[in-house]
Amino acid sequence: MKLVSNIKSLFQSSLKRNHHFVFIEAPVKIVGPEVVAWGEAVWWPKKCSMRFVKKTPGEIKVGTRYEQKVLLPFAPRWDVEVTKLAFGQTIERTFLNGIFQGAEQVTIEERLNGTRVDYEMQYTLRTVIDKILWRLLFERMHDKNIQMILTALNNFCVEKHAKENQQ
Repeated sequence: MKLVSNIKSLFQSSLKRNHHFVFIEAPVKIVGPEVVAWGEAVWWPKKCSMRFVKKTPGEIKVGTRYEQKVLLPFAPRWDVEVTKLAFGQTIERTFLNGIFQGAEQVTIEERLNGTRVDYEMQYTLRTVIDKILWRLLFERMHDKNIQMILTALNNFCVEKHAKENQQ
């Protein structure tokens, strides 16, 4: 019965949600600019198998485009566009092509003793093959990468905040 249910789910196109968060003991003024630089920031983990290649010159703004790619042979790649940007609050990138339809958003919220950062991807997979590959290979890899990215962001911002407080 479970096998039938899993096979049926491969043919359905319901919106999926992938959510991760981290609490960073640093103020929004430190965390916000680093979240906007997502994908091309100095703190981006070296072991991360996800790369962003900026396709639009200049500063990051609504309309900035990137190619995202998984650093494996024959792995997927897709283009995204910044469709929402509020410094110190959120950045949203919408999938333009590739295996996903939908968007990913990183939101920050100031708290009494730091900043909460939420990563959320709302998506559907375009084809049955995309769904199979996502489930078998890329979903766990994606989750590991997001956790690695949020940990690197946390470490960088906490260290930067500590250095500013020493001066």
